[in-house]
Amino acid sequence: MGRPIAKTMLTDLEKAYISGFLDGDGCIMFQLVRRKDYIFGYQVRASIVFYQKTINKQILVWLKSKLKYGYIRDRKDKMTEYTIVGKNYVIEILYILYPYLRLKRKHAKVAFKIGKIWPKKFGQKNLLAIGKLVDQFKELNYSKKRKNTSLTVKEFFAKGPRND
Repeated sequence: MGRPIAKTMLTDLEKAYISGFLDGDGCIMFQLVRRKDYIFGYQVRASIVFYQKTINKQILVWLKSKLKYGYIRDRKDKMTEYTIVGKNYVIEILYILYPYLRLKRKHAKVAFKIGKIWPKKFGQKNLLAIGKLVDQFKELNYSKKRKNTSLTVKEFFAKGPRND
């Protein structure tokens, strides 16, 4: 998983600043992603993304130096994203930032629920249970395009054995 971010590595001021940045120019996402190479057909992807105009990319470089994980990508629309992917990384960062979050506090609470029931090995039952929690991110993030939901996964399972 990489080297964990010790709570003491960030000052309280840095935690507050990063939390405010996440509240305003960031996103916490848990998604069900269709994966033909997965036995249950879907992956649960956790991510935190910070957005900024490319002319202000340096602040994202600073964030990455503090949070340690993830990657920075310049988009063609003159925006830059700093993305952290992985349930363990996302949960760790949210625990550190939680006391300072305001707008994304509900997101973090749902993420913590997902983290608590995340199994060592997925089965249909726990994938559906996590999927129902993941569904809450559609409303929290005002998602219009989200097409994979717990219902989609349930319908996939109802079709019987995989043959794709």
